[in-house]
Amino acid sequence: MSDHHGVKTATQHLSDGSGDNGVPSSQSTQSKTSHPVLGPGIAIYDNRSKTRLRLVMWIAMVPLGIFGIWLGRGDIASGRSVSGVAQALGGVFLVAYSFQAAWLDARRLVNPIRLVIARNGFAVVPGNRTISWDEVESISDPRSPEGQPKMLRIQLSDPDGFEQRHGLSPFARLTFKFHRGDLLLGNGLAMPVLKAESLMRRHLADFHPLASDNTSAPVSTRQPKARRSRPKG
Repeated sequence: MSDHHGVKTATQHLSDGSGDNGVPSSQSTQSKTSHPVLGPGIAIYDNRSKTRLRLVMWIAMVPLGIFGIWLGRGDIASGRSVSGVAQALGGVFLVAYSFQAAWLDARRLVNPIRLVIARNGFAVVPGNRTISWDEVESISDPRSPEGQPKMLRIQLSDPDGFEQRHGLSPFARLTFKFHRGDLLLGNGLAMPVLKAESLMRRHLADFHPLASDNTSAPVSTRQPKARRSRPKG
């Protein structure tokens, strides 16, 4: 029994042994777990080979951002203020984003768990944010062909309320709005996205049977709720 940031993980590891999703067949994809808030569930591991490649990429992007800042300063000194400011701001954004992404991937290499799918909700690791199934409307990737999701994407029942309840950082708010109020859990899991999506749908249906219609098939758009007709008096 091991403990990763409060998540107790059983020593029994489960693996399909197929080597799917670029993961060696010898690497475990999931294990039984007990989350202190969400209850019993499954801990899905990170695809460490993808994470290592991303980490190298983010580190390589830092000098490119610094170079952009240097070019911007040169343009400003030469009197080309508009292009100089644009290049400098772009360089600052690239450096800041690369540092943040590199730090996150470095933490993922320390903790093998990427996602916890449990009885009462799910949690994204690293971090301590937990999302209840009550906050989830559906789970699908509408931009991919049916049955072939490329991204683990969560549609929320109340995106505005979610943003306020969870106190997202300014950068997280910007990303949240860019994805139109959906949560993107990525495709860096050791488990194939299709299997993770099916597992989350089953937990959502078990938690709230009325949502089973939404979880049985991908939903590309949110449909307005029908209004009840009032009896004529």
